[in-house]
Amino acid sequence: MATSLCEPHRDFIEAQLRLKRYAMAIYQDLVDSHGFAGQYNSVKRFVARLRHKEPEQFDRLSFLPGEEMQVDYGEGAPTRVPGSDRRRKPRLFVATLRYSRASYRCVVWKSSQQIWAELHERAFRHFGGCPQYVVLDNLKEGVITPDLYEPELNRVYAATLAHYGVVADTARIRDPNRNCTVEHAIGHPQATALKGRRFESIEAQNAFLAHWERNWAATRAPGLRW
Repeated sequence: MATSLCEPHRDFIEAQLRLKRYAMAIYQDLVDSHGFAGQYNSVKRFVARLRHKEPEQFDRLSFLPGEEMQVDYGEGAPTRVPGSDRRRKPRLFVATLRYSRASYRCVVWKSSQQIWAELHERAFRHFGGCPQYVVLDNLKEGVITPDLYEPELNRVYAATLAHYGVVADTARIRDPNRNCTVEHAIGHPQATALKGRRFESIEAQNAFLAHWERNWAATRAPGLRW
């Protein structure tokens, strides 16, 4: 197989790919600054092979005990709606500590700004303390106006966090990796403890979640809370 004209420029091309640059931009720089005499399709094919071979790179983050808590909603197991024979899935609130991966899980029928704040207070009581900051998606229960630097929180939520000395850190839109710990903590019970189960009441599901958390989930890090 003939060697690609891009091969002498491999280091430069790989560096540009790590910066998330497109093949066309890389080709233009190669022509302008590196004396590249090949065609754009040559760069395009070379870039495609590199992207196929090179996995996306991530920085490994470390956290101190009590530094960060992540929160989000998922779906609980089908539960009988009070006063009817109908069942539906309640909302599953999950708060997870980034350092220990310990979690607090609770299902509720509906959410609101008030309920969102109360669920945080329940999590603080469950953990026996408050984190330095809490990471959340841009849910309307917590965030009125999303912004990378100055998100506007709803007044109830902002007042609750201020009372406990906790800072809100909203995840970027379409950036699932920032909130990945709580996303896993939501998916784990959905795929194991709750899968295939049905409950007669919201109280029964919360009792089951508390039992599962205490006897199974928490044993993955025995004695470790924060």
